[in-house]
Amino acid sequence: MTEQQPLLQMTLNSKEESTTTAGATASANEAFRLEDSPSYEILNYHNLLTKKYRVVSESELDLLPSNSTRIKNTLLTLATCPCFCFGISKGFEVPGGSLKMAYDGRGNYKFHGPGVHQILDPYYSANSDNVLISSQVIQNGDRCIVTVNQGFIGFCLERGQPVLLPPGMHQWKSSTLKFVQMIDLNQPVIKLGPWTLLTIDQGYMAVTQDNGVQKILDGGNVYLLTHRNHKFQKFVSTKIQTDELKRIEAASADNVIMLVDATVLWRVADVDTAVRMSVKTMNADGTKAESTTTKLQNDILKQAEASLAYFVGTINFSDSMAAAAMTQRNRELERQFPTAAAEPALAGDQPSSAAAVEFNLYNNEKLDDAVSHANEITKTYGVEIISINIISAIPGDRQLQESLAAGAVAAAEAQMMETTAQGKSRAIKIEAKAQAEQTMILAQADADADIVRAEGAKKAADLLAANAVSVDLAKIDRTGKALAGDGNHASFFFGAQPQDLQNLLANASVVKGPASGEE
Repeated sequence: MTEQQPLLQMTLNSKEESTTTAGATASANEAFRLEDSPSYEILNYHNLLTKKYRVVSESELDLLPSNSTRIKNTLLTLATCPCFCFGISKGFEVPGGSLKMAYDGRGNYKFHGPGVHQILDPYYSANSDNVLISSQVIQNGDRCIVTVNQGFIGFCLERGQPVLLPPGMHQWKSSTLKFVQMIDLNQPVIKLGPWTLLTIDQGYMAVTQDNGVQKILDGGNVYLLTHRNHKFQKFVSTKIQTDELKRIEAASADNVIMLVDATVLWRVADVDTAVRMSVKTMNADGTKAESTTTKLQNDILKQAEASLAYFVGTINFSDSMAAAAMTQRNRELERQFPTAAAEPALAGDQPSSAAAVEFNLYNNEKLDDAVSHANEITKTYGVEIISINIISAIPGDRQLQESLAAGAVAAAEAQMMETTAQGKSRAIKIEAKAQAEQTMILAQADADADIVRAEGAKKAADLLAANAVSVDLAKIDRTGKALAGDGNHASFFFGAQPQDLQNLLANASVVKGPASGEE
């Protein structure tokens, strides 16, 4: 797909061959971990990093050392006071970590290092301010000191040729080598003069034109376009994308105008085909096109709208509404007659209401047909439509909308009333069942009590029967209670008087006394 050498194919041998510094410099670079990123490695692979100007430490800088002391400068100033007044004698001090820029008046530029300096030259001039050695760029005529931070590239030009400085401190003396700018490598597209450095994330691919020939670069690598006519065009995402379709007006099979809102999920399956067939890479006047995929996106959305309109055209709106109403009635009948057995449909019968209601705007299987219809076209320019999802679909006629809304409200109210009635019915049934259970429990308790009383009476009778005197005493007790009115009869002796009781008790045939000799 590309002639560029990806980063993963680089070997340690190639990096070692591109290293031209001395052993001490290499050890220092290793200590500071210079060029420790894929961007530096690919530049090293193509031998584009210039390291001959790099110094290992501050001590290697070409600076004029200290040549005096404070005492010497003071004595020299006192001894040559007229010379000092006319500017012949100059003394100055440079603090540690700094330098001073100077000009000798003969076309030469100098850097004075830390320490005390004394100059006896009327044409010699030095800047009044000191400069920190750690400053990013220090330029004094044809002398320059540049410090490149990690993650940056120092871009210079020498007689029209680009020079790239790696991280570190660099010093040179040249009237043709000029520092231009620092370039941050934390960018996906970096112009380095005639070269272009590309960092492509995974999930994206880069479109480039090499002298008019389209080349696609895979994501997850760093690439270098090695000449000016190998131009970067744009990045193309291969990730799944979701776009909202504008509300469309589509006629159903029974000529009902529907207002449909939907979304479409799509992705670029073949970047090479998509770019060649649908992505705009240049304008008609030869200028470079914008680095976007607007044309491709518009083509996809238009095709999705057309396929969605085709799908809506296969829907019979009135049949869907009738099928929904029939399904509602069938559910009511099932609730009223839950034990009714369904009869098998005969061959040639009309499709059931359940089957009819499935054929609606929100049926996934039918929507898949719309997706297939769209993919027949979009595959010709390398795009796959994953799904078309309907968010809302309402009739375009306002009166029809109001009728459907009124019907929905009526159906909701009827369902609410039905639910309320069912709740009351269940409450009445529960209450009646509770009362019946209460009656059963009370009746069972009375029956159990009667049984217990009967068993107690039987046991008492059995005990009394075992002793004749006890029987007689029991009879007398019962008779007394009857005479006292404890029973249900006001009078026990029909037509007699209570005083006749003594005659009754004196009757030996009624009350048998103890036999003689049994006292």
